[in-house]
Amino acid sequence: MKIRKWYLNQALESFVRLNEVLVDMTEAEVLACLDLEVAAQRRRSVINRLISRAVRLKELEYVAQLKKKYL
Repeated sequence: MKIRKWYLNQALESFVRLNEVLVDMTEAEVLACLDLEVAAQRRRSVINRLISRAVRLKELEYVAQLKKKYL
């Protein structure tokens, strides 16, 4: 999946901006941001927020799979 660099730049600009754009980011983009933030050994709050979002995206994917299979 293509990673949109604009979203990465915006997400890593500030914690406030991260929260604004996070809902529009794909799982790949969230993980790319997480990789960059961890590699830079930067803000723990940003890392935790990115992890939370990655988990939520996986949860939504799993729910969709279960609904497709059982409903």
